[in-house]
Amino acid sequence: MKFAILKLTGWLLAVASISILCLPAFAEGPASPPAIAGPQPHIQVAAPNYDFGTVMEGDPVKHDFTVKNVGKADLVIGHVQTSCGCTVAQSEKKRLAPGEETQLPVTFDTRHERGHASRRIDVYTNDPQTPDLALEIQGIVRREAEATPAEVFFDAVRKGTEQSRDVVISYNGKAKDFKITKVSNSNSNIAVTQAPGLKLKVALLKTMPAGPFQDTVEVATTGRPIEISVYGRVVGNLVTEPAQVSFGILPHGSGAMRIVRLTNNGARPVTIKEVSSTSPVVMAKAEPITAGKQYKITLELLKGSPDGQLRGQLVIKTDDPGQASLTVPFYGIVGSFKG
Repeated sequence: MKFAILKLTGWLLAVASISILCLPAFAEGPASPPAIAGPQPHIQVAAPNYDFGTVMEGDPVKHDFTVKNVGKADLVIGHVQTSCGCTVAQSEKKRLAPGEETQLPVTFDTRHERGHASRRIDVYTNDPQTPDLALEIQGIVRREAEATPAEVFFDAVRKGTEQSRDVVISYNGKAKDFKITKVSNSNSNIAVTQAPGLKLKVALLKTMPAGPFQDTVEVATTGRPIEISVYGRVVGNLVTEPAQVSFGILPHGSGAMRIVRLTNNGARPVTIKEVSSTSPVVMAKAEPITAGKQYKITLELLKGSPDGQLRGQLVIKTDDPGQASLTVPFYGIVGSFKG
Protein backbone atom coordinates (compact mmCIF):
# COMPACT_ATOMS: atom_id res chain seq x y z
CA MET A 1 0.00 0.00 0.00
CA LYS A 2 2.82 2.43 0.92
CA PHE A 3 4.52 1.64 -2.39
CA ALA A 4 1.28 2.43 -4.30
CA ILE A 5 0.86 5.77 -2.51
CA LEU A 6 4.46 6.75 -3.20
CA LYS A 7 4.10 5.77 -6.86
CA LEU A 8 0.88 7.81 -7.21
CA THR A 9 2.48 10.83 -5.50
CA GLY A 10 5.47 10.69 -7.85
CA TRP A 11 3.17 10.49 -10.87
CA LEU A 12 1.19 13.56 -9.74
CA LEU A 13 4.40 15.56 -9.22
CA ALA A 14 5.59 14.61 -12.69
CA VAL A 15 2.29 15.69 -14.27
CA ALA A 16 2.39 18.98 -12.36
CA SER A 17 5.95 19.63 -13.55
CA ILE A 18 5.03 18.93 -17.18
CA SER A 19 1.94 21.20 -16.90
CA ILE A 20 4.07 24.05 -15.62
CA LEU A 21 6.59 23.62 -18.42
CA CYS A 22 3.83 23.57 -21.06
CA LEU A 23 2.17 26.80 -20.01
CA PRO A 24 2.06 29.21 -23.01
CA ALA A 25 4.57 32.07 -23.04
CA PHE A 26 2.92 35.48 -23.14
CA ALA A 27 4.56 38.38 -25.03
CA GLU A 28 5.74 41.13 -22.77
CA GLY A 29 4.05 44.49 -23.26
CA PRO A 30 5.60 47.92 -22.88
CA ALA A 31 7.31 48.32 -19.56
CA SER A 32 5.24 50.34 -17.11
CA PRO A 33 6.97 52.97 -15.02
CA PRO A 34 7.94 51.53 -11.65
CA ALA A 35 5.60 52.32 -8.81
CA ILE A 36 6.87 55.10 -6.60
CA ALA A 37 6.10 54.88 -2.94
CA GLY A 38 5.25 58.07 -1.11
CA PRO A 39 4.97 61.58 -2.62
CA GLN A 40 5.03 61.79 -6.40
CA PRO A 41 5.65 64.58 -8.95
CA HIS A 42 2.93 65.65 -11.38
CA ILE A 43 3.40 67.82 -14.48
CA GLN A 44 0.80 70.39 -15.50
CA VAL A 45 0.57 72.82 -18.42
CA ALA A 46 -2.44 75.09 -18.10
CA ALA A 47 -2.70 75.64 -21.88
CA PRO A 48 -1.14 72.66 -23.71
CA ASN A 49 -2.59 73.76 -27.08
CA TYR A 50 -1.48 77.09 -28.53
CA ASP A 51 -3.27 78.62 -31.54
CA PHE A 52 -1.11 81.28 -33.19
CA GLY A 53 -3.91 82.45 -35.46
CA THR A 54 -2.89 83.51 -38.98
CA VAL A 55 0.68 84.44 -39.91
CA MET A 56 2.61 85.03 -43.13
CA GLU A 57 4.89 82.31 -44.46
CA GLY A 58 8.43 82.83 -43.24
CA ASP A 59 7.43 84.67 -40.06
CA PRO A 60 8.66 82.63 -37.07
CA VAL A 61 6.09 81.82 -34.41
CA LYS A 62 7.38 81.93 -30.83
CA HIS A 63 5.54 80.79 -27.72
CA ASP A 64 6.43 79.92 -24.12
CA PHE A 65 4.59 77.00 -22.52
CA THR A 66 4.43 77.25 -18.72
CA VAL A 67 5.30 73.91 -17.12
CA LYS A 68 4.41 73.49 -13.44
CA ASN A 69 4.94 70.76 -10.89
CA VAL A 70 1.67 70.33 -8.99
CA GLY A 71 2.85 67.12 -7.30
CA LYS A 72 4.51 66.52 -3.96
CA ALA A 73 7.97 65.42 -5.14
CA ASP A 74 10.58 66.90 -7.46
CA LEU A 75 9.65 66.82 -11.17
CA VAL A 76 12.56 66.07 -13.54
CA ILE A 77 12.15 67.27 -17.14
CA GLY A 78 14.02 64.92 -19.43
CA HIS A 79 13.99 64.65 -23.24
CA VAL A 80 11.81 67.01 -25.28
CA GLN A 81 10.94 65.79 -28.79
CA THR A 82 9.34 67.87 -31.54
CA SER A 83 7.84 67.19 -34.95
CA CYS A 84 9.45 68.58 -38.11
CA GLY A 85 9.75 72.34 -38.44
CA CYS A 86 9.58 73.10 -34.73
CA THR A 87 12.40 73.76 -32.25
CA VAL A 88 12.37 73.93 -28.47
CA ALA A 89 14.91 75.91 -26.50
CA GLN A 90 16.27 74.60 -23.21
CA SER A 91 13.83 75.09 -20.36
CA GLU A 92 14.91 77.43 -17.61
CA LYS A 93 14.96 74.59 -15.08
CA LYS A 94 15.29 70.82 -15.48
CA ARG A 95 14.18 70.01 -11.91
CA LEU A 96 11.11 71.59 -10.35
CA ALA A 97 10.29 71.42 -6.68
CA PRO A 98 6.61 71.01 -5.71
CA GLY A 99 4.75 74.19 -6.72
CA GLU A 100 7.60 75.41 -8.93
CA GLU A 101 7.19 76.28 -12.63
CA THR A 102 9.39 77.02 -15.65
CA GLN A 103 9.07 78.26 -19.22
CA LEU A 104 9.47 75.99 -22.26
CA PRO A 105 10.19 78.29 -25.26
CA VAL A 106 9.03 76.93 -28.65
CA THR A 107 9.82 78.37 -32.10
CA PHE A 108 7.91 77.24 -35.21
CA ASP A 109 9.57 77.78 -38.61
CA THR A 110 6.77 78.64 -41.07
CA ARG A 111 8.92 78.67 -44.19
CA HIS A 112 7.54 76.37 -46.91
CA GLU A 113 4.25 76.07 -45.04
CA ARG A 114 0.82 76.82 -46.44
CA GLY A 115 -2.67 76.55 -44.98
CA HIS A 116 -3.35 74.86 -41.67
CA ALA A 117 -0.17 73.82 -39.89
CA SER A 118 0.17 71.82 -36.68
CA ARG A 119 3.20 70.65 -34.71
CA ARG A 120 3.46 68.40 -31.64
CA ILE A 121 5.93 68.67 -28.77
CA ASP A 122 6.44 65.69 -26.43
CA VAL A 123 7.79 66.42 -22.95
CA TYR A 124 9.16 63.38 -21.09
CA THR A 125 9.37 63.55 -17.30
CA ASN A 126 9.48 61.34 -14.22
CA ASP A 127 5.75 61.88 -13.60
CA PRO A 128 4.44 58.29 -13.26
CA GLN A 129 0.92 59.34 -14.34
CA THR A 130 2.01 61.38 -17.39
CA PRO A 131 5.49 60.29 -18.48
CA ASP A 132 4.88 61.81 -21.94
CA LEU A 133 2.97 65.11 -22.01
CA ALA A 134 1.89 66.20 -25.52
CA LEU A 135 1.79 69.91 -26.38
CA GLU A 136 0.56 71.37 -29.67
CA ILE A 137 1.14 74.55 -31.62
CA GLN A 138 -1.13 75.20 -34.60
CA GLY A 139 -2.61 77.89 -36.83
CA ILE A 140 -2.95 79.15 -40.40
CA VAL A 141 0.04 80.08 -42.57
CA ARG A 142 -0.64 82.36 -45.52
CA ARG A 143 1.83 83.04 -48.29
CA GLU A 144 2.69 86.64 -49.02
CA ALA A 145 1.88 85.99 -52.66
CA GLU A 146 0.40 82.88 -54.26
CA ALA A 147 -0.80 81.61 -57.61
CA THR A 148 -4.28 80.30 -58.38
CA PRO A 149 -4.14 77.62 -59.59
CA ALA A 150 -0.76 76.64 -58.11
CA GLU A 151 -0.45 73.90 -60.77
CA VAL A 152 -1.39 74.07 -64.45
CA PHE A 153 -2.48 70.80 -66.04
CA PHE A 154 -3.02 70.06 -69.73
CA ASP A 155 -4.70 66.68 -70.14
CA ALA A 156 -4.52 64.65 -73.38
CA VAL A 157 -4.02 67.60 -75.72
CA ARG A 158 -4.12 66.64 -79.38
CA LYS A 159 -0.73 67.01 -81.08
CA GLY A 160 -0.55 70.14 -83.27
CA THR A 161 -3.16 72.07 -81.29
CA GLU A 162 -2.66 74.93 -78.83
CA GLN A 163 -4.26 75.49 -75.44
CA SER A 164 -3.81 78.06 -72.68
CA ARG A 165 -4.63 78.51 -69.01
CA ASP A 166 -5.01 81.69 -66.95
CA VAL A 167 -3.22 82.10 -63.61
CA VAL A 168 -4.01 84.84 -61.08
CA ILE A 169 -1.38 86.06 -58.61
CA SER A 170 -2.85 87.27 -55.31
CA TYR A 171 -0.93 89.35 -52.78
CA ASN A 172 -1.65 89.07 -49.05
CA GLY A 173 1.11 91.32 -47.73
CA LYS A 174 1.10 94.96 -46.67
CA ALA A 175 3.30 96.55 -49.35
CA LYS A 176 1.48 98.94 -51.67
CA ASP A 177 3.82 98.61 -54.65
CA PHE A 178 3.83 94.82 -55.07
CA LYS A 179 4.34 93.74 -58.67
CA ILE A 180 5.67 90.98 -60.90
CA THR A 181 9.21 91.79 -62.06
CA LYS A 182 10.08 88.77 -64.23
CA VAL A 183 8.53 85.54 -65.53
CA SER A 184 10.61 82.65 -66.89
CA ASN A 185 10.40 78.93 -67.75
CA SER A 186 12.68 76.40 -69.45
CA ASN A 187 10.46 74.50 -71.93
CA SER A 188 10.43 76.30 -75.30
CA ASN A 189 7.08 74.68 -76.17
CA ILE A 190 5.38 76.50 -73.29
CA ALA A 191 4.96 80.28 -73.52
CA VAL A 192 4.16 82.41 -70.47
CA THR A 193 3.01 86.01 -70.88
CA GLN A 194 1.91 88.60 -68.36
CA ALA A 195 -1.60 89.99 -68.76
CA PRO A 196 -2.76 93.32 -67.28
CA GLY A 197 -2.69 93.28 -63.51
CA LEU A 198 -1.37 90.31 -61.56
CA LYS A 199 -2.35 87.78 -64.22
CA LEU A 200 -0.43 85.29 -66.35
CA LYS A 201 -1.33 83.31 -69.45
CA VAL A 202 0.34 79.90 -69.77
CA ALA A 203 0.12 78.60 -73.35
CA LEU A 204 0.92 75.09 -74.57
CA LEU A 205 2.24 75.61 -78.12
CA LYS A 206 1.40 73.39 -81.08
CA THR A 207 5.10 72.51 -81.38
CA MET A 208 4.98 70.35 -78.21
CA PRO A 209 5.80 66.75 -79.25
CA ALA A 210 3.57 63.84 -78.30
CA GLY A 211 4.11 62.39 -74.85
CA PRO A 212 4.17 63.60 -71.22
CA PHE A 213 5.81 66.91 -70.35
CA GLN A 214 6.50 69.11 -67.34
CA ASP A 215 7.89 72.55 -66.66
CA THR A 216 8.19 75.13 -63.88
CA VAL A 217 7.22 78.77 -64.25
CA GLU A 218 9.30 80.99 -61.99
CA VAL A 219 7.67 84.28 -61.08
CA ALA A 220 9.95 86.94 -59.59
CA THR A 221 8.18 89.69 -57.64
CA THR A 222 9.02 92.63 -55.42
CA GLY A 223 8.36 90.22 -52.55
CA ARG A 224 8.87 86.47 -52.33
CA PRO A 225 9.23 84.46 -55.58
CA ILE A 226 6.47 82.10 -56.74
CA GLU A 227 6.77 78.77 -58.57
CA ILE A 228 4.00 77.30 -60.74
CA SER A 229 4.18 73.66 -61.88
CA VAL A 230 3.06 72.96 -65.46
CA TYR A 231 2.54 69.42 -66.68
CA GLY A 232 0.37 67.26 -68.93
CA ARG A 233 0.34 64.99 -71.95
CA VAL A 234 0.15 65.56 -75.69
CA VAL A 235 -1.37 62.73 -77.73
CA GLY A 236 -0.81 62.12 -81.44
CA ASN A 237 -2.41 59.59 -83.77
CA LEU A 238 -0.90 56.82 -81.64
CA VAL A 239 -2.42 56.55 -78.17
CA THR A 240 -1.50 54.09 -75.41
CA GLU A 241 -4.00 53.04 -72.77
CA PRO A 242 -3.26 53.16 -69.93
CA ALA A 243 -0.75 56.00 -70.08
CA GLN A 244 1.20 54.34 -67.22
CA VAL A 245 1.17 50.85 -65.74
CA SER A 246 1.03 49.90 -62.07
CA PHE A 247 2.01 46.39 -60.93
CA GLY A 248 0.87 47.31 -57.43
CA ILE A 249 2.33 45.67 -54.32
CA LEU A 250 3.24 42.04 -54.99
CA PRO A 251 4.27 39.22 -52.63
CA HIS A 252 7.89 38.10 -52.56
CA GLY A 253 8.88 36.11 -55.64
CA SER A 254 5.57 36.42 -57.47
CA GLY A 255 5.12 37.51 -61.10
CA ALA A 256 2.40 39.54 -62.79
CA MET A 257 1.08 40.50 -66.22
CA ARG A 258 -0.36 43.79 -67.46
CA ILE A 259 -1.85 44.78 -70.82
CA VAL A 260 -1.27 48.02 -72.77
CA ARG A 261 -3.27 48.82 -75.92
CA LEU A 262 -1.83 50.92 -78.71
CA THR A 263 -4.48 52.52 -80.92
CA ASN A 264 -3.80 54.29 -84.22
CA ASN A 265 -6.34 57.09 -84.81
CA GLY A 266 -4.71 58.24 -88.04
CA ALA A 267 -5.57 57.26 -91.63
CA ARG A 268 -2.14 55.76 -92.32
CA PRO A 269 -1.58 52.15 -91.10
CA VAL A 270 1.15 51.84 -88.48
CA THR A 271 3.38 48.89 -87.73
CA ILE A 272 5.11 48.20 -84.43
CA LYS A 273 8.75 47.50 -85.22
CA GLU A 274 9.92 46.65 -81.72
CA VAL A 275 8.85 46.66 -78.06
CA SER A 276 11.25 46.53 -75.13
CA SER A 277 11.52 47.23 -71.41
CA THR A 278 14.14 49.26 -69.59
CA SER A 279 13.93 46.82 -66.64
CA PRO A 280 15.62 43.39 -66.87
CA VAL A 281 12.80 41.79 -64.84
CA VAL A 282 9.96 42.99 -67.11
CA MET A 283 9.47 41.41 -70.54
CA ALA A 284 7.36 42.93 -73.34
CA LYS A 285 5.75 41.51 -76.47
CA ALA A 286 3.25 42.90 -79.00
CA GLU A 287 0.58 41.27 -81.13
CA PRO A 288 -1.90 42.88 -83.55
CA ILE A 289 -5.61 43.06 -82.77
CA THR A 290 -6.38 44.86 -86.01
CA ALA A 291 -3.28 45.11 -88.19
CA GLY A 292 -2.15 48.69 -88.68
CA LYS A 293 -4.83 50.07 -86.29
CA GLN A 294 -4.66 48.43 -82.86
CA TYR A 295 -2.11 46.35 -80.96
CA LYS A 296 -2.04 44.46 -77.68
CA ILE A 297 1.21 44.74 -75.72
CA THR A 298 1.81 42.38 -72.81
CA LEU A 299 4.11 43.35 -69.94
CA GLU A 300 5.26 40.40 -67.81
CA LEU A 301 7.01 40.81 -64.48
CA LEU A 302 9.15 37.68 -64.09
CA LYS A 303 8.74 35.41 -61.09
CA GLY A 304 11.58 35.53 -58.59
CA SER A 305 12.29 39.22 -59.15
CA PRO A 306 14.24 40.78 -56.27
CA ASP A 307 12.34 42.57 -53.55
CA GLY A 308 12.19 46.34 -53.71
CA GLN A 309 10.85 49.18 -55.76
CA LEU A 310 10.19 48.52 -59.45
CA ARG A 311 10.46 51.37 -61.95
CA GLY A 312 10.99 51.41 -65.69
CA GLN A 313 9.53 52.17 -69.10
CA LEU A 314 7.93 50.26 -71.92
CA VAL A 315 9.50 51.49 -75.17
CA ILE A 316 7.49 51.10 -78.39
CA LYS A 317 9.20 51.61 -81.77
CA THR A 318 6.90 52.24 -84.77
CA ASP A 319 7.15 53.22 -88.45
CA ASP A 320 5.05 56.35 -87.87
CA PRO A 321 7.27 59.34 -88.85
CA GLY A 322 5.57 61.58 -86.28
CA GLN A 323 5.76 59.10 -83.39
CA ALA A 324 8.65 56.79 -84.09
CA SER A 325 9.03 56.05 -80.38
CA LEU A 326 6.53 56.00 -77.50
CA THR A 327 7.19 55.31 -73.82
CA VAL A 328 4.86 54.03 -71.10
CA PRO A 329 6.17 54.26 -67.50
CA PHE A 330 5.59 51.30 -65.16
CA TYR A 331 6.13 50.93 -61.43
CA GLY A 332 5.38 48.70 -58.46
CA ILE A 333 6.77 47.13 -55.28
CA VAL A 334 7.86 43.51 -54.94
CA GLY A 335 7.93 41.97 -51.46
CA SER A 336 9.17 44.18 -48.67
CA PHE A 337 10.51 47.64 -49.47
CA LYS A 338 12.21 50.13 -47.18
CA GLY A 339 13.21 53.69 -48.03
